[in-house]
Amino acid sequence: MDRSKYGLSAAGEWRQLEKLFPELIGVAVLDLGCGYGWHSRYCAEHGAASVLGVDASETMVAEARKRNQTDGVTYRVCSLEDYEYPGESFDFVLSNLVLHYVDDLEGVYRKVHRTLKPDGIFLFNIEHPIFTASPGQDWAYRDGKPVHWPVDDYFYPGKRDTTFLGCKVQKYHHTLTQILGGMLSCG
Repeated sequence: MDRSKYGLSAAGEWRQLEKLFPELIGVAVLDLGCGYGWHSRYCAEHGAASVLGVDASETMVAEARKRNQTDGVTYRVCSLEDYEYPGESFDFVLSNLVLHYVDDLEGVYRKVHRTLKPDGIFLFNIEHPIFTASPGQDWAYRDGKPVHWPVDDYFYPGKRDTTFLGCKVQKYHHTLTQILGGMLSCG
């Protein structure tokens, strides 16, 4: 993927996401699902006092340390569900295109709420549930042409075994009600 090679400028969502970032000077940042560390480095380069990037993948964290290690940034291998989330420790928690890999979404929301300082900000984006609804995550075709995107399983949340960039992965489908309502119920 281009984003893996070229960073944030090659990520389709970046221009819109960047507009939502708070002022970063002097803040403590938690980057959940940091991947290659592009957002962690961005935060450090824009004045964050400290940045902790957490990702379950040893491979991703190794790449983050190789490509995006900079002063003030620390990377840690740990799943989002297992991270300890110290109380009132971060001004800004960021999670970019990762929460659809989390089964207990509301549990992560509760932990994020606990780790945010008063008036802290949680910014996330998640794969839209219209795309995670069907396990195949592909168009329905007729005569070799896409005719519609199946959403038959939209109201059945849970694990989806699918393929992403040629690799077998497990994603978790959450409805919009679960994504938004769960967050609101957790603070």
